[in-house]
Amino acid sequence: MRQLLPILLQMLLALLAAPVLAQSMTISGRPIPGGLLIIGIPPGDGGLKLDGIPIPAAEPGRFLVGIPRDAVGTMTLKSFGGLETKVVLEPRSYRIQRLPALGVTDAPAPQWVQRREREVAVMRSGKWSAAAAPAASVGWKQAFAIPAVGRETGVYGSQRVYGGLPRSPHTGLDIAARIGTPVKAPAAGIVRVATGPFLLEGNVVLLDHGAGLVTSYLHLDSISVRPGDKVARGAVIGSIGNTGRSTGPHLHWGMSLVRPAPGGGLDEVRLDPKLMLK
Repeated sequence: MRQLLPILLQMLLALLAAPVLAQSMTISGRPIPGGLLIIGIPPGDGGLKLDGIPIPAAEPGRFLVGIPRDAVGTMTLKSFGGLETKVVLEPRSYRIQRLPALGVTDAPAPQWVQRREREVAVMRSGKWSAAAAPAASVGWKQAFAIPAVGRETGVYGSQRVYGGLPRSPHTGLDIAARIGTPVKAPAAGIVRVATGPFLLEGNVVLLDHGAGLVTSYLHLDSISVRPGDKVARGAVIGSIGNTGRSTGPHLHWGMSLVRPAPGGGLDEVRLDPKLMLK
């Protein structure tokens, strides 16, 4: 019996150590403004907080965290079970891009404003559908592919100035190519919006990749899908065009992480789709 005691003691120590070793937080993705982090915590931990605010799970034990364009400093991730990690963000700078006025004005006509409000509502409704059904697709788990072949003409985060008037920073990746060039789904998803032409976006498609991750495709010449369609990675969803507010044939590829906000609003973090490409 005395000979068995050391063996039993070693087995007991191994059993006690195994759960401790498993209790760790994993982080994948680049910690930079515009980036998307995928956080993993042990099964049964209960949940995750970002800077003290609970965030919904993409699936049990996994969470998506979007980093805003102007974020700086450190983010604190803490699980309900007590695991804590501080993520130091990489600094990022943006360029200024000057473009023609394209009819932009600080005092648009009332008809323009009314139409624009309806268009914004359509896009917002599509994002709400994605935020309300985070398990509808698992495309967010896939490696993302470039949606069109062409020349990169606009990048995420750059400040655009139209005819001397500063406007909102660019929130996507612009790919210039001939009208009719195929646009393909970079990952599996559900079509939430497929309509147009809108005043700014032209013909537009919005894909829901699950877990609140959505991508948008603007200025399309043609649309090959309908709302509700489930598309696979690489499926053609439309073609490059020059519709809406555009300086030439190109695709604007946008990406956002959307979630219901406290009080009934919609939280949206605009991401850099280029960071999703392997």
